[in-house]
Amino acid sequence: MPTISTHSTRQYCQPWFYIGLLAFIVITLREKTSSRVGEGKSRDARLHRLNLMTTLLALLLCCHSTAYAEEKTPAQTSPPVVEQKSTPAASDKTKLATKITDAESEPKTQAQAQLESSMDNVKVIEKTLTTLRKEIDNSKKGAVLNRATIKDGLDLISSQLKDAHVDLEDMRSLISTQGINLEKLQNDLLTLKRNDLTALQRSLNANAADVSSQKFLIENYASGGYETLLKIAELSTKLDKLSQGQSVQKDSKQNERISMIKDLDRLWLLLAIVMVSFVPIAFAIANNKEHNKPLLDGATAQQGVLLVCLAAFFGYFILGFSFMFGPSTGGWLGSMGFVLLGNATEPSLKSTFAFAEFLLYQASFVLFAALIIYTAIGRQLSGMAHLLLALLVGTLLVPVFGHWAWAGHFITDNKGWLEAIGFVDAGGATTINTLAAGFVLAWLWRIGKHKPASHDPDHPENEPVYCASALFFLAISVAGFTAGSLSISSNQIAPTLLNVGLAASAGGLAALLHYRYTRVDKGQVTRSLGGFVTGLVAVSATASTLDFAEALIVGAIAGLIHNVTYTLLRKSILQQVWQVRAAYIVAIHGAGGIWGSVCVALFGTEGLFAMPNMGQLGLQLTGTASALIYSVGLANAVFFLYARYNK
Repeated sequence: MPTISTHSTRQYCQPWFYIGLLAFIVITLREKTSSRVGEGKSRDARLHRLNLMTTLLALLLCCHSTAYAEEKTPAQTSPPVVEQKSTPAASDKTKLATKITDAESEPKTQAQAQLESSMDNVKVIEKTLTTLRKEIDNSKKGAVLNRATIKDGLDLISSQLKDAHVDLEDMRSLISTQGINLEKLQNDLLTLKRNDLTALQRSLNANAADVSSQKFLIENYASGGYETLLKIAELSTKLDKLSQGQSVQKDSKQNERISMIKDLDRLWLLLAIVMVSFVPIAFAIANNKEHNKPLLDGATAQQGVLLVCLAAFFGYFILGFSFMFGPSTGGWLGSMGFVLLGNATEPSLKSTFAFAEFLLYQASFVLFAALIIYTAIGRQLSGMAHLLLALLVGTLLVPVFGHWAWAGHFITDNKGWLEAIGFVDAGGATTINTLAAGFVLAWLWRIGKHKPASHDPDHPENEPVYCASALFFLAISVAGFTAGSLSISSNQIAPTLLNVGLAASAGGLAALLHYRYTRVDKGQVTRSLGGFVTGLVAVSATASTLDFAEALIVGAIAGLIHNVTYTLLRKSILQQVWQVRAAYIVAIHGAGGIWGSVCVALFGTEGLFAMPNMGQLGLQLTGTASALIYSVGLANAVFFLYARYNK
């Protein structure tokens, strides 16, 4: 019989009843004792407490009686759950039917699962083959594998898969029919009696044989599908190799493209070297009219051009390039012997350009500065003095300041102090033109103080420094200075060259019109040629960042600055007749270079006529002032040595 568990309220009430009764007895005895010993308590208070305890005792008695009554009354609970024992015959029959059902349902389930998996794999394979065939049909004839062989193999695999698909569909229908029979058999087993188990066992054996045969067929088809999958895997491996080969070809083409761009950059730099090499030709033509006016030692002016170029180039190669682009010492000077010790080709230096091309390109800047100084001083020195002065320019004047402003152009993160604070000089407006003009101004001012004024009819006021033929070569050279450092893949090469032409044209026209409407003599052509060169100098600092309208404004203002500066120089500092050429050169290269440096802040900001960058303006003025202080100081020091030697 089952055991029924009940819950009595008395189990909870009995402890509290006895505790209350014990408390009542203790308090009663205490009250009696207190009344006998005379503790001073009033009779009414004692009676009140006795009544309270009597009431508490009555309540406890009622609770106890109620709990006792509930214990005697049968509990109204739900009937207990009684476990019923089944008969042995029914139990055996049920267990047997369950085992048979499990034994039959398990093969059917596995067969259906394998069949569904095979069908899914076949569909995936068909889609893969379709895609693969399209890729092969669209591939190039230059592929690594044979297109015809791959296509024939794929067609053969596709036909085999179609045959396997038909067989699998037949097998699927057969398995489905067999599954229905097995389900019907399982339902019959649950209702059969014990005396029908023998016939049932025979039927099960026959069905088991059918299931075994179906399993055998499934295994055969599975093995065929597995072989097909192996072939597909082999084909996939070959295709992977083919794709890798195409990827390698793609990477190879990319590397070839990068190498081609590098080669084109070197070719463009070599072309720029040719362009800037027209500087000596331009100055040789400019000094052609001085052919019959020899230097102090009898050398002609053109011979002096050659001596200056040789000396400046030699000094720049021996020490100048090291001072200018060698590893920096506090941002002030490069390492001595940088080129001669072979450090220029070390891979750890991470140079931006190839050493030989870059040295030839930068040497043209040095030659430009040396020729400016030579043309301005002219017949005031002998050929040997000019040679030594050009050697000084190539080894010290340009390289030291060039290190301050350009040291990072060759070695990465090797910046001079001006370049580090943000000073910008792209085409040599300050590093070449302002520096050379400051040196000339200080030198000729010192010479003029020691040389008495004299009238020289061979130096007319309106004789231009640069003749028309020299200007063409000078314009080509400035174009090489401004665009030579740009990459061949840059979109700024053509706009930069166009800006150079616009600024030079605007400078020449502005100088011509200004002089034409402010003076009455015939010197407007001379001023126009000077304004043309001043426009070239000014735009060299910002040619790659200006818009076309801004380039016109920069050039026009440069032409006006040229006229005003020349007039001031002739009235105050360079007043002698033989200083006319020097006044033109200082106005062209000095004032034009300063204006070009200032234009970096005024017009170098993004956008057409955008707001000037006042912070950059301070940096540009700092660089310009540094160039003037350095060049004037060095010129005075050299003149002091020259004067001591002459004495």
